[in-house]
Amino acid sequence: MASEFELIKTLFQPLSKGLSEDEIGIGDDGAVLSVPENQQLVVVTDTLVCGVHFPEDTTAYDIAWKAVAVNLSDLAAMGAKPGFYSLALTTPSNDQAWLTDFARGLADISTLYKIPLIGGDTTKGPLTITVTAQGFVEHGKAVKRSGAKAGDVICVTNTIGDGALGLLVALDKLPGLVKHDMKLEQQHYLLNALNRPKPQLEFGEKMLGFSNSAIDISDGLFADLGHILEESNKLIKTGEPLLAARVDLDNLPLSESARLYIEKTDDWKTILTGGDDYQLCFTLSSEQFVYASKLAEEVGISISKIGQMVESEIMKSDADKDVANIKLTLNDKLFNLGESKGYLHF
Repeated sequence: MASEFELIKTLFQPLSKGLSEDEIGIGDDGAVLSVPENQQLVVVTDTLVCGVHFPEDTTAYDIAWKAVAVNLSDLAAMGAKPGFYSLALTTPSNDQAWLTDFARGLADISTLYKIPLIGGDTTKGPLTITVTAQGFVEHGKAVKRSGAKAGDVICVTNTIGDGALGLLVALDKLPGLVKHDMKLEQQHYLLNALNRPKPQLEFGEKMLGFSNSAIDISDGLFADLGHILEESNKLIKTGEPLLAARVDLDNLPLSESARLYIEKTDDWKTILTGGDDYQLCFTLSSEQFVYASKLAEEVGISISKIGQMVESEIMKSDADKDVANIKLTLNDKLFNLGESKGYLHF
């Protein structure tokens, strides 16, 4: 059986391709990397735990893909261009077939998004994968959560809810009426959305010219839009009205599979709070929406206007902090989401 160092040399060191001659990736005590002139480094980290962030029977390939993709999605939300990433891999055994499939997943997503692996660590224990990715953005240009303004339209990329429904498929928890009417190709589409999300990097870089705020949708649209509100409201001066959000569920972009699910269940909670979308939620002035739509079309995606940022009736005071006021409507009526607001890490 190959040793740890043999596996690293065989499976992971080739993934360092893409670095310049004066940079160092895998094979030394640490990586030595360059930051382009007039650029800032954006650093993101995500951990995936077996049985928590992916089902136990998920393939090694899909685990590897998703572990990198969720980090790239964070870079996309800030308008950053991918640079490189490191990997901390904890596995219960030295299963060479599993590791080979895992490395193949890393290789495919690394090649697709041109991001080399620069190092990390391997240990024995419960299956856990931590990826730290670094990207670059022009100095002072990063898109943050905290820039939303009253009057901004709220937009999302592509469709919402597919990852959460994909988890129901993976766990065989689709309601009977839905499962009976959902075609196998529709179920496969949902599983693919869960296991192999596509980070919106091209559009993320284009957002630098027009977006006031942005976040990647990982914990569910409702929770992540709430994060934009919370961070943006921190910048409101005391005595001024806080921001609130109005979202019309009739305008929420849904895939064919998700529409079937809604028609059979009316379960908007799963769509809004289930998480695992890895699309972008962003705000911009209404005047910029047509321009943004053209840019989205250029990179082969769609964007949808789902609501608007408005002034809240709540005034900012020393006691009012992190207030996230989101009003949902459906068929021109107020919609109550209930207690569940999104994925909770603890």
